[in-house]
Amino acid sequence: MTQTYHPGSVPIDLRKRSATATAQWLLECKEDSNSPIYHANQLEVLICGEEGFSRILHDIRQAKHSVEIICWGFDPAMELERKGHTWPRGPTWGDLLRDVAAGKYNNGKPVEVRVLCWHEGMLSAIAKNTPGYGTLDADQVKRIRHHERLSGKPHEAGLTPQERRSYFNALWFFEATHATHPHLIFKVRAANSDKIGQSIAQEKMKILPQMEFTSLMEASTAHQKTILIDYDHADGEHAVGYVMGLNSVTDYWDTRKHLFHDPRRGQSWEGGGDEFPGLKPLQDYACRICGEALISVSKNFVDAWNRAATADQKIQRTHDLRSPPAGLRKSVGKSTHRAQIVRTQAEEGDKTIQRLYRQATSFASNYIYIENQYFQYAEWAKYLKQLRRDFIAGWKAARQPLNKLPDLHVFIVIPTPERTQMVPATHETVKALGHGTSMPNQDKEVERELAVREQEKKLATYEFKERKNGAPPELVRGPKPATPDGESRSNADIAKELDSLGIKTLVASLWTYDHAGDSKGEKYREIYIHSKLMIIDDAFFTLGSANMNLRSMAVDAEINIGCDDPLLSGKLRREVFAMHSANAAGCDGGSGSTAEISSTFRKWGNLLRDNRREKNAQSGPQGFLIPFFDDRTSNLRLA
Repeated sequence: MTQTYHPGSVPIDLRKRSATATAQWLLECKEDSNSPIYHANQLEVLICGEEGFSRILHDIRQAKHSVEIICWGFDPAMELERKGHTWPRGPTWGDLLRDVAAGKYNNGKPVEVRVLCWHEGMLSAIAKNTPGYGTLDADQVKRIRHHERLSGKPHEAGLTPQERRSYFNALWFFEATHATHPHLIFKVRAANSDKIGQSIAQEKMKILPQMEFTSLMEASTAHQKTILIDYDHADGEHAVGYVMGLNSVTDYWDTRKHLFHDPRRGQSWEGGGDEFPGLKPLQDYACRICGEALISVSKNFVDAWNRAATADQKIQRTHDLRSPPAGLRKSVGKSTHRAQIVRTQAEEGDKTIQRLYRQATSFASNYIYIENQYFQYAEWAKYLKQLRRDFIAGWKAARQPLNKLPDLHVFIVIPTPERTQMVPATHETVKALGHGTSMPNQDKEVERELAVREQEKKLATYEFKERKNGAPPELVRGPKPATPDGESRSNADIAKELDSLGIKTLVASLWTYDHAGDSKGEKYREIYIHSKLMIIDDAFFTLGSANMNLRSMAVDAEINIGCDDPLLSGKLRREVFAMHSANAAGCDGGSGSTAEISSTFRKWGNLLRDNRREKNAQSGPQGFLIPFFDDRTSNLRLA
């Protein structure tokens, strides 16, 4: 039995000789007491940046007391709503927070605005997650202001759009970190390497290669993304918050249409970079929250802020997680979405995200849908297969016919790994689920190594046996070698294993086609999947900042929301499936029944096959789904 289960008793109807129990999708054990389940919540899942940032903009403008933001990156020049083709295309983060702090939308009454962002020297310079931070000092600002007074012109006059944008960011960061705006504070934080080392040491897994271990220790990040508005105002009655994957840098703004080229996404120099003239399409989610779960969002913010703040900046706010402010419940009315906030936080020894993934996976009986930026967690794939072995053992013990065993359908949607050094871990994970050949060159390397190891094992089983009468020793075969573990098994063996377990899997990526004729060459662009979404059996979903890799489960600071509301989970599955397939017949899973999910799985397989043919011919596909494929190979491994 999975250790995350909370033991309980279920009464049996003596007349019918039957009982009804509810699966425990969320964490209920005593050790998870810092992540309570809250019943009074109203949740809304927003798909892609256009939807997410528009709602965020509206909510922040309604703030009466406070706006508290945790982010991995922050770009003050990023526009939250966009029209037109040239920066600024709409209201920017920088102007929004400055205006809100000054009381522009609150009848002149200031609002306390706090932003806590990850920043760590060279790593941040490479990631470009805080463009313009620290590039202006007091002397430079003084000289610029002096020149403006002499010339009578603003410094921005005569600058190119790129130069104006860069100056906007540099000046905003300078002012936000030098108390120019009394109600706006921007602070940065870094990871705690000592606590991270302890967290990795607790993981029960094979010894990590030195390069992978070093990358975890020296390149860890604070990766959470939350927004909290008016938590301390009117007892929380008007509070609203967000837990999301969306980063507050301009690359993360896109629409559900994922147009091949959309000028509103911005030019390459505005974001992290892209060889195409214009930032790439990007898929992600945000969860808008009203209700009791916001107490956990608030506690996460306050604890993180106070670790980074000076004595005079600390927030004096206490949290009784068992007794949220009454206004939080009042704000949601009759809405009853059950929700739980889970985290990875090495400083506090919190790994509830990892535990929630294991808990929810253990109840999957019909389908698992995973859409994730990094699918590099082979431990999860092995755990899934072990759960099915246990399930089948129980099925047999109950004397159920094996031909009636229900299949488990696993839909996996992931991008091409962004770095070549991520190929080995991705290959290990997809191979464990029967798709090693989707990375053919890496697969050949692994298969060659496997053949060599198998030969060495066979040779190692031979031994010399002494013979009587002084005759030379005889070379004889020893004990048969042990069955290889999952990662060293051949594709054929894995396929047989999955078939015997009733696990059906597919792995896809998302690509957009140039219907408008904007390209001068290739007609396809990959949609970068930044999502961290899992949906199971129309009964549970989780989303937030956590990727499917060891880094997110044990190292980086992460935060997710889990929800076991069946109506919300089913609605989300239908919406996502229909979006990716462009409403292809039978591809949204219908009611989510076993029969309809099985049919949808087959139709997705057909759609993937057809779309691969269209992509090879550079013709238009149906929707965005294309079989995952990566022909790169690497002997270096990064986490």
